[in-house]
Amino acid sequence: MPTSTDLVTDLPADFEVFGQAVDTDFVDLLGGANGYILSKASATDLDFAWIPNDQGDITAVNVTSPITGGGSAGAVTIGVSAASTSASGVVQLSDSTSTTSSVLASTPTATKSAYDLANAAIAKSTVTTAGDIIYRNATVPVRLGIGTAGQVLTVNSGATAPEWAAAASGGMTLISTTTLSGTSTSITVATNTYKDLVAYIYGVNPNATAALTLRINGITTGVYQETMTFGQENGVVAHNVNNYSAMNLSVNGAQAVQTGVTTNVWALTFRDANSTVRKLIATNGNYVNSANNNVTTIQTDVVSSATSAITNITVISTQTLTAGTVQLYGVK
Repeated sequence: MPTSTDLVTDLPADFEVFGQAVDTDFVDLLGGANGYILSKASATDLDFAWIPNDQGDITAVNVTSPITGGGSAGAVTIGVSAASTSASGVVQLSDSTSTTSSVLASTPTATKSAYDLANAAIAKSTVTTAGDIIYRNATVPVRLGIGTAGQVLTVNSGATAPEWAAAASGGMTLISTTTLSGTSTSITVATNTYKDLVAYIYGVNPNATAALTLRINGITTGVYQETMTFGQENGVVAHNVNNYSAMNLSVNGAQAVQTGVTTNVWALTFRDANSTVRKLIATNGNYVNSANNNVTTIQTDVVSSATSAITNITVISTQTLTAGTVQLYGVK
């Protein structure tokens, strides 16, 4: 190594000697291929290395949905769009179990709450038939099956649960409305539903003077035992009649139902219509005799020997009826 006063006579050799005094770590800096760049090889002092310049330059930031923003110059902003039912994206979490949102995502908390609610709900299989009712017994919800026609919902004798029961007595229900025609009109009656029956017959018009009678269950044998009273403007005539083949609503002669006069009406009550004892039938009615404008009033009490429930009522005329109506009511 030359000193400051040495004469340098062999420059290449003197530089070689000088290089021998340089830290050997600098040997890493030797060489370096064309285009390589200097990089730190390790944390050791002066430890560098040449590496390929493959880092490149960013010329553009391109994005696709749900990423938003991007660009090829200046400050580039990147974002994410919100999710929807038609596109993916960022969603917000929610603990709600009542929201109707279609863009919120349920959290485990909400899922557990929904599970608890479902677990506490009444199973659909609890009811099996249309019209069933659900009520709570001492511990759990249970089914009360639908009742039968005409029953009402009430509370059992122990006041512990609802139950179906027959409707209390009283009140009238219109069963049917029937137009009279021809010489015989039959009206069907539902059995085991009503205690008593009430029939209103009105507006009857025969094509000629006629007598009206009535039968129950089509019975024609002499089983209608009746007491009749006919009242007119010119006096009162009483009749005691036994064992008729039909119940009289009018009679022939002056007390017959006149043609062309529809101002008439009868009210009939059938007692204990569903019983198995002889039936009591009470009649009140009036009709006009067009020949003398007399109003005839009939009051009849009939005991029928029929001992089965009334299932049919038949109105019979000795002449063809061109008008008339029967309204049948049931009494609980």
